[in-house]
Parts: sequence; structure tokens; C-alpha cells
Amino acid sequence: MAPNAANGEVAAVEDPLQHESGKRGGTLVLANRSDPPAGFDTLRTSSIALHHVAGALFGPGNLVMRCRENMYLVCPYLATSWLANPGFTEWTFTIRDDVYWHDGTLFSAEDAKFWFDLVFYEATVGDKVRAPAYFKGELGDLESVEVIEHSRLRLTFAERNPFFPDILANPRFKIAHPRHLMQPRIEQGEVSISPIDVGLVGLGPFKLEKYDRGSVVSVRRFDQYWEKNADGESLPYLDGIDYVVMPDPFAMDVAFRSGRLDGGARGQGHYLTTQRKAGYLRDLGEDVVFSEMDGGNFRLAFNVLRPGPWQDPKVRRAIALWIDKRAALPTALRGFGWTSPDLGPPTLPVPTHFINWPKFDAGTLEEKRAEAERLLKEAGYAEGFSLGHLCRALNPVPCEFLEAQLSDLGIDLQLQLVDEGAWNRARTSLDYDTQQGRLTPSPIPEGTESVYGRYSENPDAYGKHEDPHVDELYRLLRNALTFEQRVKLWRDIETYLFVEQTYVIPIAESVNVAPYRSYVKGLVIPTEDGHTNTDFSTVWLDKT
Repeated sequence: MAPNAANGEVAAVEDPLQHESGKRGGTLVLANRSDPPAGFDTLRTSSIALHHVAGALFGPGNLVMRCRENMYLVCPYLATSWLANPGFTEWTFTIRDDVYWHDGTLFSAEDAKFWFDLVFYEATVGDKVRAPAYFKGELGDLESVEVIEHSRLRLTFAERNPFFPDILANPRFKIAHPRHLMQPRIEQGEVSISPIDVGLVGLGPFKLEKYDRGSVVSVRRFDQYWEKNADGESLPYLDGIDYVVMPDPFAMDVAFRSGRLDGGARGQGHYLTTQRKAGYLRDLGEDVVFSEMDGGNFRLAFNVLRPGPWQDPKVRRAIALWIDKRAALPTALRGFGWTSPDLGPPTLPVPTHFINWPKFDAGTLEEKRAEAERLLKEAGYAEGFSLGHLCRALNPVPCEFLEAQLSDLGIDLQLQLVDEGAWNRARTSLDYDTQQGRLTPSPIPEGTESVYGRYSENPDAYGKHEDPHVDELYRLLRNALTFEQRVKLWRDIETYLFVEQTYVIPIAESVNVAPYRSYVKGLVIPTEDGHTNTDFSTVWLDKT
């Protein structure tokens, strides 16, 4: 896929690996929303502040990846092929034999096993415990992982897992943990070791040159990187990438428009508003293009494990009916987005067969608000109550929208603003009544349990609950035999989560817009989810 700059927009059209060779050389300069959190540990956070950088360091996938030409398909990455048994309880991957860590060590099936062990299991040394990955529940109930002959890795699951490669292709699940550097130190008791503690030695197209906290992450071409273009030429094209840490989106705008940046940061608060985009076009005209990606749901999610009126489903339902979803578009979503009754963005080819939430709660706003007042009165809270809300300080506008909406229902939404480091920790805790959560779940229904499942198994879930019926619904989904069954079961899950229990209130879907200089070629812009294709291995600069 390559950028199409007509009308100042970028459209994903073709796979750059199969077409023109890019010009070599040059350093791409991108803004990054903040310092990468959690010691650059991809097992600890899905923050785009990490994953915008992590694609270059660690690669766009793991054993598999989302295909560049179609993100809804699965392509090989560190595995050349994979095979399931007839019951889809065993998956066997053949590992590539030409992949190297940035220190020159050959990547092996043993390395892949080490990573899966870290993902699924606790590592205990004495009284010290390393927790498994935050997303382990999304991948299924693993019984064993073993290295077998001919450089193969076999994973065995307790139940059917027919879409395991599709789920595994989530670009957040990057291998950033070199066994030869980490395993000895974990065995010596350093159970909290993170990628930054071993020098950010990765498998991606670029290796670390320097990291100045609060300033810049500089990566440079890794000459032993294995991917090649259609002509057999090695990737990446660029000499390197500098990610300039810019927490202030307006500072990013000034730097871009004054020629100091080639591309903007990804992430909420930094994606453009309609007004900011107009300023770019006014000042730069044809010298700027814009990527557009469906950016995930703006939502309100409840912590029902924390005492308060919101433990009552009637209260949660009343709040869901009260919110004016369409009013969120010009404010909370910066003018770029869509909501019910639409089933998708008009400008992006997002598949709609698994989109259900806009079909819920039909009727006029007046009718829904009357029912909301009735439910709140029936629950005994006609006079309202106070409700806490975890809010990211870098983007308070959605929080302020919710505060204004709920005030007319008599609910005092108390905004608890935290910085990015605190937010990455807080969103997995039980210390807050409500939150919005990270934006983008997997486009594969079977890959969403980490954001909708029980808290004890999925600490990064949006709503915090311990509802065993959700487990059962996902078990039925994983055992579905036909596409029609999957569609129906996913509708059942969303109905239960969003209507019957209202653990989560979907409000509107964002469209994320990021600027790039028109001379930045070979960009792979995903239809949705800005975590996808952040390796930039196909990007080249045409400044002539």
C-alpha cells in the first residue's frame, strides 16, 4: 500500500513490497506523544507512545503479522508457515532460520518458546513473581508450548482456538524479550527486567542508536534485517528514524509546519482536529498529506467491583440512554468520527459484519432520556450521585464531554486527571469508578476478551467485573463452526455487555488523522488501528 495524496488524503492502495523500490537513505523525523512507558515492555502496555517506536525496534508482528496489503489477513513474519490439527487445539509454527537479534544472535524456536512462556505464565524466583502478559487471556487457555524438531514450535490449547493466528497478529504483541539476555537475569531474581534493561535489543528493521529520555529515541538501519522487497533488495530503505518526544500537540504542529518534522505523532490528543488540519492545509497546501484510520471507540466503562450506585445495572443503563452520542463528534472526537445509526465511517472500508452497537437503543434522544430518568428513579437515585472518572491529562476533552452530559442527569462526574505514566498503571487497577480504556480492540471478535473479559484474567479490560457468563459467551464464540454462528454469538456478547449488563457504553467511533510531508513515500496506512504497520521498513523519502 502506498499513499495517495489526492485531495490531501492518504489512501491505502497497494503493497509497497510488490511494487516500486524506494530510494535509500535519509532519516525520517517523527513526533512521539511521550517517552515510551513501562521500560519499552510490550507485555506490560499497549500504549501507542511505545508502539509507535516499537514497530521499528521489534518489528510489525511476532510469528505472524497483519498483512500490509490487507490488515484483515494474516501474513508470515518470524514464522514461515503454520498448521493446526483438525480440532484447532494444536498450532505448529515453523520458525524462520534467517532472523537475527540486533546483537547478531540468531533467533530460534527456543526464543519463541521463551516469549510465549513470559506471555502465559508467572515466573517465580524465591518470593519474587513476574506476572504474565496483560493480554494473555486474549490468546486462549494454553496447556503447553514446546519446541519440536526442524525448528518448529507447538502450542496446545485446552479448547478449540480456530482463529489463534488472527488474534496473535495483533501488532501490540511484539517479541521484545531476547532469551539469551533476559533468561539468566530472571533466573537470578531480576523478575521485573524489561527490554530497556538489556539495551532494547530487538528483531526489527532498526536498532537503537540512542535514547535521551524526554528528548528523542534514535534508531538506525539494522543491516542483518531479513525482509526484502519484490526485487530481492533488503529493507528498510531509510538510514534511520528519530522519534522526537513532544507531549504538547501544539508544539508538534509548530514543529511540523516549520519543517522540523516529517510526520506527526500517533495517539489521542495528537491526532488532528478539524481546525488543526485546516491550519496545516492553509500553511502547507500540497506539501502535506494526511493518514486516516478508524481509531476505535470512545466509551464509558464501569468498575462494578468498586462499591457505588453504578453497581446497579439500572443505573448503568440509565447513563447509557442519557448520553447524546452524536454530540460527541464535534467535541470529544475532534470533528472526525461516526456514531449510531451509522455502521461505519463513510470514507474508510471498514468491515461491518461484526458492528452491532449502533443498532442498540433506537429511538429519539427525548424518548431515551425519559427512560433514563425513570430507571434512575426506580433505582433510588433520582437526586443523582457522584461518580469518579479516570482521565488522561493529555486529552481531557472527552472527559469534559462526559462531565457535561451527566451533569444534566444529576450525576457529578469527578474527573481524576493523571499523566501518561500514571494512566498506564491506573487503567489496570481497581482504584477508579469509571474510565474510557485504551481505544482499539482487536477486529477479530475472538481477540477481544482482554478488553471485555473478567478482571482477574484481563486486568486491562475496559469494564472491571468478574462475570462468569462472559467467560461462557467467549467459550461459545471460540467453538463456533460457521461464519454465521460467529456473527450471531458476537451480537449476543455485545448485547450482554452493552445492553443487558451495560458494563461498557459505546458512544462513538473516532477517525484518527495524522500529518505527513508529501515527500514521505511507502507509508502503509491501516484501515483501522494506528498500532498497525509502525515498522516503517517500506518508507522512503523523495525530496528531489
